[in-house]
Amino acid sequence: MPKFHIDEVVPKGDVYPMLVHFQNGYTTENFRSKGCFLLEDENSSKKTIATDISDMIYSGEEEQEDLGKTFVLARNKHSGKVRLIEVSNIELKPVLKANLDSTDVLDTSYLELSRKFGSKKHKQIMEQREKLKINVTTVTEQMQNVTDSLTEDQMDLSSYNKLDSDEFYIPAINREASKVDEVYDMNQILSEDQFEKIYAEIENSEYLKDLNPFLKSIATKTLTEKQTVLLVYANSLLQLFALLMKDIGKKNFVACQHSVTLNEIVLKNFLSNVNGKRGRSPQYKDKSLCHALVFILLINNYKFNFDDLCQQLKLTQRTVTSKVALTGATLVNVGGKKIAQLKLPLSRPALRRKSSKF
Repeated sequence: MPKFHIDEVVPKGDVYPMLVHFQNGYTTENFRSKGCFLLEDENSSKKTIATDISDMIYSGEEEQEDLGKTFVLARNKHSGKVRLIEVSNIELKPVLKANLDSTDVLDTSYLELSRKFGSKKHKQIMEQREKLKINVTTVTEQMQNVTDSLTEDQMDLSSYNKLDSDEFYIPAINREASKVDEVYDMNQILSEDQFEKIYAEIENSEYLKDLNPFLKSIATKTLTEKQTVLLVYANSLLQLFALLMKDIGKKNFVACQHSVTLNEIVLKNFLSNVNGKRGRSPQYKDKSLCHALVFILLINNYKFNFDDLCQQLKLTQRTVTSKVALTGATLVNVGGKKIAQLKLPLSRPALRRKSSKF
């Protein structure tokens, strides 16, 4: 390979050479030089070339070279002098736009060229990109139509605001109560009509056979009609807490087999529903356990055996302790056993950060 001695290096001046290549092809022997327009941006000093080839307008802007410079090696045949000339690179793209006063290249030009000359895989990629594009005007109009049709009742966001507060996990609580029986009001958990309807549905059923072993020990005591309803309610929530999401997502899933009314209440308040599909976030799962603990307190003289409950539910004491504290109950030692008891003053759980899990 011959060696050259560089006699001169020519940097860019006011006018300098440009290397031009076409986006959709290469020049051949049949290519004939054509006149072109050289335009310069007054702000950036970048140059743009526009030309007409085969009734098609091509244009391109000078490429920015941040990492290096492009040089062309030129040798004079007669004198043998060798020069390095700094040049710019420009890619000419077809302008498929009716308004020829603008040299902006539409994105659709690249798509059309890919369809005609690109490989099968490249065509699929470009078509997929085209499908992902969003018409902002159309979406704005659609959203405007949706918001116009919404009413104040349909846009009730109160449940979202409470999702990470203590009120979400437990029934309505009166932390300023002067008596233990005023801390939780049963009539705020369910209405009188709901209590009567649910009790009528479970009265002659075999709900006792399906009770959790821990709840069966409580059921041996004499319970009022409302306490019996809360007993079945708590059992449904404990079963829901222990179930896997794959079982809950089944179409034939039933949260309470002994009461249609109670089944609807559990599905509505302890599971989410998105596009007709049931879901259960960690918050909803904790909510079912916390409510069950409150119901057990209300039907068992405001206390229960903490150790036995953890053993029956197969949960660690650390997990259940935070839930018990949230209900307002306190853990006390009686005869070497831990007892969860609702008493005054109520236990106040430590403030939790919204991102924390408990």
